[in-house]
Amino acid sequence: MFTWIPNALTISRCVFAVLVLYGTLNAAAEAEAMRAATGDDVLRHATLEQLWHQFALLGFISGALTDFLDGWAARQFKAESRFGVWLDPIADKLLVGFALLGVALTLKSWLIYLPAALIIARDVFMTWLRTRPEAAGVVAPSGLAKFKTGIEMAAIAGLMIPFALAPASVEAMEKSDPAALIGAVALVGLLWVAAALSLITAAQYVRVIRRG
Repeated sequence: MFTWIPNALTISRCVFAVLVLYGTLNAAAEAEAMRAATGDDVLRHATLEQLWHQFALLGFISGALTDFLDGWAARQFKAESRFGVWLDPIADKLLVGFALLGVALTLKSWLIYLPAALIIARDVFMTWLRTRPEAAGVVAPSGLAKFKTGIEMAAIAGLMIPFALAPASVEAMEKSDPAALIGAVALVGLLWVAAALSLITAAQYVRVIRRG
């Protein structure tokens, strides 16, 4: 009677992905409105910006939790299905891709744009690859690919948290606090590591299919 739970969790991850992007878009709109505001409106827009960043972070964390829970539920209830196997990687890619778009929109730096573009391009390529007849039964998530996904999610969450806590003071904090700057560099570096692993795992998949 519980066999529907894994697929429901996977579908919910797709919904959370959309909510993450929705939250970051609204946060960006509030930040833009705050720059043009005066008086009490500045505080109002700053508060709304932070709330939208918190909304996006909560959506991302919730989506990441479903990534663990759907696999656990499928094993627990012996409810693995073709639909779940097909949708699970797509849901992962939607969550990571939309979150990366949101982070890039927030930080506005080529240090984010480039690794985000590499990761998203790799995920689009892998989604297309899974539709190819020669990939049927061959392309399965590797241990390195799962590790890469974990690094992606850790880096994205780390980059989202400061804006959820105090977006208006992030820039000032980074300029005055060396530890905060080091932390930001480490998180961006982690995102670049994830981008490199994305390219490596994509190449591995292609080699496996050619051998098959």
